[in-house]
Amino acid sequence: MKIEPNEPATRGRIPSKWFSKHPATISLVLPMFNECPAVNFTMTRALADLADAFTDFEIVVADDGSTDNCAREVARWTKRDPRIRLVCLPRNERFGGALRAGLNAATKEFLFYTDFDLPVDLKVLPRLLDEFTDAEVLTGYAANASKHVNWRSHLISLGYNFMVRSLFGLTLRDINFGFKAIRRSIWNQLHCRSRSPFVDAEMFIQAQQLGYRVKELPVPFSPRHLGSSRIRRLDVISWTAWDMVRLRLTPQLKATAPRRHETAGHQR
Repeated sequence: MKIEPNEPATRGRIPSKWFSKHPATISLVLPMFNECPAVNFTMTRALADLADAFTDFEIVVADDGSTDNCAREVARWTKRDPRIRLVCLPRNERFGGALRAGLNAATKEFLFYTDFDLPVDLKVLPRLLDEFTDAEVLTGYAANASKHVNWRSHLISLGYNFMVRSLFGLTLRDINFGFKAIRRSIWNQLHCRSRSPFVDAEMFIQAQQLGYRVKELPVPFSPRHLGSSRIRRLDVISWTAWDMVRLRLTPQLKATAPRRHETAGHQR
């Protein structure tokens, strides 16, 4: 099923637009590092889209020790709207550390996360919630355009996906696509440790080890137009390789258990 923001509901399903608000409670988690040019755009768009669709929601921004003024800018937004929360890590923990801190701080039933520049259209979230009927973890792939900015980006993505599929048996087409969703009750059972973008794969692998279902969906995607991506930097690639090796040598999870709460940052 291809999900578009304005597509009509499928046969037999009542269109979500007939309801004023979706009853689900959701947390949108946004890891952030030096994203000052995107702050006002992201906060304005996220608030408008979520307020239009949901009664009970929050936006959790996890600042990864940024060295620009983006945390200060988000803090100003938290004073305007209590539905925006800022988690500040005392030092740079890389994408995986910031994401874990944000997901740990989230309080709602369904946890969505995406890149800070909002490459995924948030208007599809109410329809994506329907997909939780036969899965506990959701991930996406680009429905309408390539996410790669050049041949080098495409080559790195192909190599990374091949390695993760080969080492861990994941069958997803785009493991690090910039959209994921998980029930909070499932996240609380995972023990993700990765500091790199490999945290996405680690979440899928651990969820499957515990018997949970991961579902991949086509979603609308827009290339980054504010700020710059850091995922293809050499140090990020090196940390990703290290996290991959570490998890490969770690025994599989065997039973569900509440995860110890991480205190990686402080909240505003």
